[in-house]
Amino acid sequence: MKRTVTLISLLLLASAFVLPAQDKTYYVSPDGSDAASGLSVKEAWKSIARINSVTFQPGDRILLQSGRTFPGQIVLKGSGTPEKPILLSSFGGTVRPVIDMGREDGNAITLTDASGWEIIGLEITSGYVPEVGVGRSGIVVNASGAGVAYKHLVIKDNYIHDVWGQMGGTRGRNAAISVSVSGPRRAPGTTPQAAVEPTTFDDVLIEGNRIERVDKVGITTSGLGGLRVRRNWMDNLGGDGIIVSGSVRALIEFNEIHRSCMRSGMLDLPGDTAWNEGRDGWWPHTAACWIIRCEETIMQFNEVYDTGRQIRNGDGFAYDFDFYCKNCLCQYNYSKENHGFLLLMYDIFQNTARYNISENDKTHLVQMQGSLKNDSNFLYNNVFYVDHGTLDLDFFRGDFAESAKDINDLGAHFYNNIFYAAGQGRFRWEYSTGLAWERTFDGSLRPSLPAGSIFLHNCYFGPWLGGMPDDPEALVADPKFVAPGTGGTGLGTLGGYMLRPDSPCINTGMYVPNAGSRDFFGGALEDGHPDFGAFEAVGTGVFADKADLAARDQAAADAASVAWSKWCFPLGLPVEPANAVTVRLYRPLEEGVGGTLTWENPKGGKPVVVQLDKLKDRSVITLPVKSDAQTLLSSKVKVHLQKGNFNEDFEIPFSEKPATRR
Repeated sequence: MKRTVTLISLLLLASAFVLPAQDKTYYVSPDGSDAASGLSVKEAWKSIARINSVTFQPGDRILLQSGRTFPGQIVLKGSGTPEKPILLSSFGGTVRPVIDMGREDGNAITLTDASGWEIIGLEITSGYVPEVGVGRSGIVVNASGAGVAYKHLVIKDNYIHDVWGQMGGTRGRNAAISVSVSGPRRAPGTTPQAAVEPTTFDDVLIEGNRIERVDKVGITTSGLGGLRVRRNWMDNLGGDGIIVSGSVRALIEFNEIHRSCMRSGMLDLPGDTAWNEGRDGWWPHTAACWIIRCEETIMQFNEVYDTGRQIRNGDGFAYDFDFYCKNCLCQYNYSKENHGFLLLMYDIFQNTARYNISENDKTHLVQMQGSLKNDSNFLYNNVFYVDHGTLDLDFFRGDFAESAKDINDLGAHFYNNIFYAAGQGRFRWEYSTGLAWERTFDGSLRPSLPAGSIFLHNCYFGPWLGGMPDDPEALVADPKFVAPGTGGTGLGTLGGYMLRPDSPCINTGMYVPNAGSRDFFGGALEDGHPDFGAFEAVGTGVFADKADLAARDQAAADAASVAWSKWCFPLGLPVEPANAVTVRLYRPLEEGVGGTLTWENPKGGKPVVVQLDKLKDRSVITLPVKSDAQTLLSSKVKVHLQKGNFNEDFEIPFSEKPATRR
């Protein structure tokens, strides 16, 4: 019996070194001792250094004493799980504990290559003025590696303020909150390489944080899945408010951003020795809330106010669809007194801005840099109000006049919008060229396109310099808003942009497929006869033929699938001495899209044909072509795409230096 008990004791002792301890609560107080266990308030640790010495386990909690200040920088170690996350928070009251990083370079809180964490209810500050060569950030999470799946992160209800990092130069990427994946991820628009298992970080929530007086960025993320950025409030930022990069189906909602972009683009920022954009990390162009390399991502119910724009900042927009965004939405948002409502970059595909309200934005209301036909972006049922200054619809042709874009393939599609100019306000349609600080505008240019190609079925009230847009179904009339120009702070202040019962905009809008289910104010879009603007007068239209509308929606979706499939093909093919021609797609072809790829030898012979329907790999297409380089240069690959009743035919040329999208 004694031997048995001894054996059990030895086994239990051994297991203590093998099985990690979990579900422990560690207390930290300036009145504690780092020699203590930390496992009770009386046995509290004293310092951040003690936190940094421990690798925490799933279910652990690190609680800092409420209302007390902890100098230093926290470096967290260990991983939790979604079911048992590790918590960094507070105890003993409702006042947040303060993490004061002081004058130090780096981050107040750092988490590297770990997941399953929740950081809730802390105050983070520095207070020191910016210094050349010193970068300062609040909470920074970075995940890296190949084939690693990180999951679950919550950053919530923190107050981050007075964290002044260097704005430009190599240290100009400071942020209040930064979460990113830096492992192998093939970026949209690049050629697929050998298969590399991606690094992922899913289920990330950044919510309810207050951020003010920070250089450079409020919140920035990269490469995250299941991302929600919501109900954050920020003010007085040197650069961008919110940047979301490389996410699919991210949700950015109910955020309130005041006075972002206040210092980026200034001529005299210390440390900015490189004025060539992009060199040494310097980038002066910033906006309030924007996405890049995202798909099916939604920006909604956000508010942006008083965005700045210094001389070298070509931006200053409230919202932005940036490079390689596909099928993203900007809806039910408010923009007031910003240097522009929306930026549409090039190489973006079928993104939509709908049911938004812009009040007294300035400079460039909407700037368009991409292809009208191939990028095919939409703005419909928005309200644009201005009562002072001139507000431009800016068709940007590029930085340099010698390579300016063709005005016949530049722009976006505008439907059912209301352009309202009152008082001393007015609109203008301009083509611009040049760098931000020396840009020139030409209001005399007009494309030679069929009427309605850009503007179709919009309402116009008030003056336009140089004349109104060419809109064959224009409604030129007072829309009869309830109280235009009375928007304040908050989405609830915008009732003045509802339509009066006698408005000519009610039941006279055009049907736009797949337009969603509600207007800006929550009213249903269900009577089959839409209104102009962001308000739908419920119950005033005819009963909808839902079968007809569903068929129209499906037809629009089929057309979009074909258009996207064309967009996925490369612009040119390299001349490579081989027994096959390889066509690498930007993204795999969507299911249901069929057609053929055909190569015809200019010297004669039977054409080489590949049926897309029969392909197993819909991202790399191989044509068994035997030819010399010169023959390839004189030939093209013909592409035929089809889905439903929609077809698209185009050719891809061979070149020693094939064109790319960017």
